[in-house]
Amino acid sequence: MSERHPLTPYRPRDAADILDMLVVGQPISLVGLSNFGKSTLLRHMAQPAFARSYEQRVGHPALFVYVDCNRMLEMSAQGFYEVILRAATEMLSAQTPAPHALMERLDDLYRTVVQSQNSFTIPLAFNDALLALIQDDESQEVILMLDEFDAVLTGLDERVFLNMRALKDSYSAQLNYIIATLRPTTSLDVGDDLAEFLEPFGAYKHYLEPLAPSDAERLAADIFHQAHDSLDPAERDFILNQAGGHPGLIHAVAHVVMEVESGAPVTYTEQALQVANDVLGNHRLVRSEMIKLWNQLVPAEREWATLVATQGVDALSDVERTALLARGVLVSDDQGPRLFGRLFENYARRQRLIQQEVPAGVWVDIDAGVVWVDGRRVEALTDLEYRLLLLLYGRLDKICDKYQIVDTVWGQEYMGEVDDARIEKLVSRLRSKLEPDPSKPQFISTIRGRGYKLNSVQSASNLA
Repeated sequence: MSERHPLTPYRPRDAADILDMLVVGQPISLVGLSNFGKSTLLRHMAQPAFARSYEQRVGHPALFVYVDCNRMLEMSAQGFYEVILRAATEMLSAQTPAPHALMERLDDLYRTVVQSQNSFTIPLAFNDALLALIQDDESQEVILMLDEFDAVLTGLDERVFLNMRALKDSYSAQLNYIIATLRPTTSLDVGDDLAEFLEPFGAYKHYLEPLAPSDAERLAADIFHQAHDSLDPAERDFILNQAGGHPGLIHAVAHVVMEVESGAPVTYTEQALQVANDVLGNHRLVRSEMIKLWNQLVPAEREWATLVATQGVDALSDVERTALLARGVLVSDDQGPRLFGRLFENYARRQRLIQQEVPAGVWVDIDAGVVWVDGRRVEALTDLEYRLLLLLYGRLDKICDKYQIVDTVWGQEYMGEVDDARIEKLVSRLRSKLEPDPSKPQFISTIRGRGYKLNSVQSASNLA
């Protein structure tokens, strides 16, 4: 194990564990649920202090390049290569002195990647740019930290990953990768090329758990300090009990507490916290965090979480308990394993009740942002798919014409740009997730020349 001095001000223990794995030279998979702090940790690891610690361990310098894949201009090989080179150039420009000759070379290759229409030229220019980075100082290693990588893994042609694996194999001592995802890559159904890219990550996973109580308290205190307020013991206990160590929920609960207590005398703290407790269940920030968390769990993980919430942790097998501990859904302390926070426990319990009460047909839990069909929870919808479904659901058994659809789903400003084919494609994608047999739709009917409608269970049964 590495020396436990603070390598980063944020999640120093996680940074130290990742450093231990990095010095081995193998690619690393960083896994954590939404707003557990993957991005914040990686950004801290891109700072010079972490690079100096790495150099002390391995005996040579490294350039840590943080790549936010959400900044991709489009989901394509060209967009992927572009965002990596853009991030590398930004990192180099921050160095003192800046390596101008290398940056000019990278700029030329960057323009080739961006401007080329040739599917062979684009990866070749990217490879040349990466080699220029590696060979500029042969004693220096390049470590690409690829954040927000989930959509990339499922959205790109798998030949992109074959190229990335080939580069790693050819320059194993000078090139390494860290990928950050919401779910373990082992849960993906992938083809041979992507499986080959992911293979070395299997043995080098690091799961982000909820923050330790001391770190969670420090975060809550910082949030209060930034609002020119101070965190008292009652507020601290309330926030940590409700949010656990989930950074995103700590932010949400802390802001609710400050909103409720604004202007109230100190002597009314207990009453204010009771009001905050009533507010939390339907608060926008809290609800948003819970929906994201729940949708990121695979169906089996959701089932296990609801079992714990309704029957206790003893309802799980040892394998199930271990899996939830790794994901950070369960935490363990002197009192044994439990769900990480009261808010999540209440949410999981509510999902079990909803599942038992879900009516037949299409049913939307608008508060939770989830959709059920005949008691089966469907996979997460995209934003456009969900907007379309809400429109149809609000007009059950009534026709929605294309003008209503464009206005509600895309917005009034797109009225002249969205054609029938684009609407049909969106309807087709929604059907693929809702219909038992999309080729013979029961729930979403096409009314030729007029629009679409969502059928109630009675209407759908007549079509079956």
